[in-house]
Amino acid sequence: MSHTLPVVELRTLLHDALSAALATDALTLPAPLMYTPDVHRPALYLESTVVRGQPGEGKTFWARALTDRQLRTIAAREYRMPRLERTEAVTAFGTQLGTGQPTAGELRALTGWGVQPTVLWSAVALTALGVPDLAALTTWTERVDWLIRNQGATDRSLAEFEASAKATDTVRLVLFDALDQLHHDRALAEHLASGMLNLAVTLSRRTTRLRAKVFIRPDMLNGALAGVPRPDRGFLTSRAADLAWGRSDYLGRTARTELHGLFIHLLGNHDSAEAAAFRVAWPTWGRSQDCRYTAPSGLNGDPKTQEEFFTTLAGRFMGANARNGYTYNFLPNHLQDALGVITPRPFLTALATALEDTGRNHPGHDRPLHHDDLRHSVGCGARATELHQALPWVRLAMEPLAGQQVPIWEEDVIDLWERSGLAGQLQDSAREAGNDISRSRTGPRNTASLPQLLEELVDAGVMCRRTSGQLDMPDVYRVVYGLGRRGGVKRTVTTA
Repeated sequence: MSHTLPVVELRTLLHDALSAALATDALTLPAPLMYTPDVHRPALYLESTVVRGQPGEGKTFWARALTDRQLRTIAAREYRMPRLERTEAVTAFGTQLGTGQPTAGELRALTGWGVQPTVLWSAVALTALGVPDLAALTTWTERVDWLIRNQGATDRSLAEFEASAKATDTVRLVLFDALDQLHHDRALAEHLASGMLNLAVTLSRRTTRLRAKVFIRPDMLNGALAGVPRPDRGFLTSRAADLAWGRSDYLGRTARTELHGLFIHLLGNHDSAEAAAFRVAWPTWGRSQDCRYTAPSGLNGDPKTQEEFFTTLAGRFMGANARNGYTYNFLPNHLQDALGVITPRPFLTALATALEDTGRNHPGHDRPLHHDDLRHSVGCGARATELHQALPWVRLAMEPLAGQQVPIWEEDVIDLWERSGLAGQLQDSAREAGNDISRSRTGPRNTASLPQLLEELVDAGVMCRRTSGQLDMPDVYRVVYGLGRRGGVKRTVTTA
């Protein structure tokens, strides 16, 4: 059977499916669009106490999915994990405000009064689990005070929950997410996170039916582990799972079939005649009990089949021949940060940008995507937006570097920062965040130390060091921040 569809139909399908997907986020993604890459399966193990993920890799989505009965059921079936269907999850701290969890102001006040983070999160977790004495109180100050005055309350409550869960053959799961919103002060945020980790260890060691799962960025985890007793650090890291969108082979090469699998899943599950025609053109799609379409194994996980499909959209080469590169690998290669991380939203946004630009710049092209527009879509800026949501201070740090060339020497970066007064700007930003009664993102560890700030940018994947000692920057950030490099993807300049 032919795998081709008319170009007009393909363009319509790509436009509508990508627009629908990009209009959602981790908290609003509908069940039909839920995608379950095999590499994320370990994150849902009940014994995976820590789930590491960079901004945009899926921490908040999976935290939501575990508390949503429909999404949890989908995950249980597709990952063949029936125990998930007997799991009752509650959120102790997450992205949604007004759900009975402490606000940033309350956290600041409690820690300022000397409350230990493990005690604080024990009160939060027991309240979320439904301990009547705690639920009857109205403030977190009262709840923490009650727990401190009733020394045996935690052990008694855990024993009661354990007995109840055994009787019903269920597991109670306490979730912690959005840790970068704990406090604007990085040290205090990591101090608070250490309490979550200590509580998670307690649940794992004292019970068999109560578990905690902490969704956290790798850099925050490293800082939070300093507040965990040394014997427990190995326990936690041995029970850590990673939310990555790719897997490495024995040579260290990373395949990105999951990203293409997500893209294909979105096309096949769009509610349109074009999506139905797409499923017919690439047959053997399945349909699950929840009415979601599942792609055939080749389209979902075989790079050769996926490349055959992508060739129908963009041709095979990024130019006249193979010397210019292959369209299938281009976006995954150029949307990576310096740590090799690539996330779904920038990938999908780049495709949507390339589709729009092809319609404008190459309207008569015989495929939906032209390789030139695919090349320039790297500068769509979606990855920088994700980064700024988690680390807003990065934008301030990158502004003085606009117009420079990479590779660049470290001392030149520090000099540009000093001349722009970056340290003062960061300190002003920290003061503003401290005065904000709403939840604010964590800042850098030390606003006064520019060399340490540079290390944080390296840890975040914004920059990397070459063997020469110079600093480099991946295209996904370099183009957006306005830095140049000989032979690199050029920044698109628009005129009014």
